[in-house]
Amino acid sequence: VVLSSLTGGKAYMSTRTLELVKQIRDSGVLFVLITGARSSTYMQRRAQLPPADYEFFENGGRVLAKGKLDQVWTKTFDEQIGGEELAEPVPNDFTSPEKRKGELWDLFRELVEEGGWYLDARDYFTDFRVDFDKSSTSDAETKLALKVSKRPALASSMNLGKADVYPARSGKRNAALEVLRREEIPASESVAMFDDDNDIELGELCARAFLPSVTHPSVVAAVEQNLHWSLMKSKGVKGTEEAL
Repeated sequence: VVLSSLTGGKAYMSTRTLELVKQIRDSGVLFVLITGARSSTYMQRRAQLPPADYEFFENGGRVLAKGKLDQVWTKTFDEQIGGEELAEPVPNDFTSPEKRKGELWDLFRELVEEGGWYLDARDYFTDFRVDFDKSSTSDAETKLALKVSKRPALASSMNLGKADVYPARSGKRNAALEVLRREEIPASESVAMFDDDNDIELGELCARAFLPSVTHPSVVAAVEQNLHWSLMKSKGVKGTEEAL
């Protein structure tokens, strides 16, 4: 199965993966997807992905719970993203990032005004992305980290070689905690599967973690420190199948 994206990138998933997820859900295990994908990319891919009980996108900022858009979760960080309510995952009419309220968009505007930053907020509503390779600002990664550190209500992490900035109360770990809270499941009965820098806190939360691959140096270091993590021997889609 080929999964496309708004920016033209592609990901691949085997039909065996779909079968294994079905077996997991049929056994009574809750299955949750948490991705950094923008809203439009996630919705474009959704029909090809395995069915899930909860589907978080934008690094946990937005969620489909039992198949329906859940705005209650997203409203918990209204102060950072503004109070605009979106009735659809990808609405036809919404406020441009430059005009949105909230601390997240204040930082976005600051970077726009500075110049030299390659920013991407297209079809993001709780998140924006910074491409360091395309930014002309010197030492961009360090400078962004400093700006975010001065704003305790915001957080950032690396995803596919780019930085995502989002509310600190969002993020993949907090998304998982919200599911565990709602379903009254202890973290000791949770398992994660991941590969990137923005997944590390999620992996540290769960009782076990299985990594089909490693896509960021920070994950390599984290594997050595977390004995409850297992790196798969297989590569590519076979690594995903092995992890499942």
